Amino acid sequence: MRTAKLSILMLFLVLTQLVYSQNYTLAVEANYPQEQAVLVYQPLEEWLEKQTGLTIDIVTSDNYYFYWRSARDNEPDFTLDASHIAAYRMQEKNYVPLARFQEDISYHLISNIEPTEGQSIDEFLVGDGVVTLPNPNMGSILFDQWFTDLFLQPNKVVTALSWGDVLEQVFAQSANAAIVPSYVFELYPNLLSLKESDKVPGMTFLSSPTVDPGIRKIVQDALMAIGTNDDSFDILIELNSKGFKEVDQAAYDGLADLLTKMMY
Repeated sequence: MRTAKLSILMLFLVLTQLVYSQNYTLAVEANYPQEQAVLVYQPLEEWLEKQTGLTIDIVTSDNYYFYWRSARDNEPDFTLDASHIAAYRMQEKNYVPLARFQEDISYHLISNIEPTEGQSIDEFLVGDGVVTLPNPNMGSILFDQWFTDLFLQPNKVVTALSWGDVLEQVFAQSANAAIVPSYVFELYPNLLSLKESDKVPGMTFLSSPTVDPGIRKIVQDALMAIGTNDDSFDILIELNSKGFKEVDQAAYDGLADLLTKMMY
């Protein structure tokens, strides 16, 4: 009897080790060129590996379009997504939200040139360039929602690979305006906000429904612990956030529709 119990215990330990020693993929939003993204998310990767004992492989995309295409076609183990992409994964692929950035995000139409008194935004920007990241980044989606008059239409410029590139084009005056998230706008108080969107949840960390619930829990605990000691502060600096908090799924209602409508 003792031998049988010992054998069962050893089998359990072996199976547990197999489960916890697997490599797990973490797909991240395409806000940076691939090489830069690896550096930005490396502190998070190292923290998760240290806290959980898992091996985490960061998955990046060349640009926002390929990031969205990957979200439709692939099922990574974990993701760190913009809220509308997160909503799509939850609604269409049954991904499980584990945590989100503490900060909500809005998007600003910014410029370093002020419209003349009484001039509408459409009149001010007609024929000029408005730069943002490619579709379906929220900036690009908002451009299509904000500028609907074909006779007063600015030009959408989507050549940038990062928010830094977006701002460089504005400062170089190759574009007169840009659409950027609030956390970028707040770094440049000299820029004017011509229009601001409604707020949406911050970036959201999700788990594939195929990931073991026990794995999900230890990853979630590791995320929630970021910012509680000095070892994790560099993660927050790179992510430009104060930390993670629990997810209220009701806050994502309707966001997935921005993407599903594009598919038909």
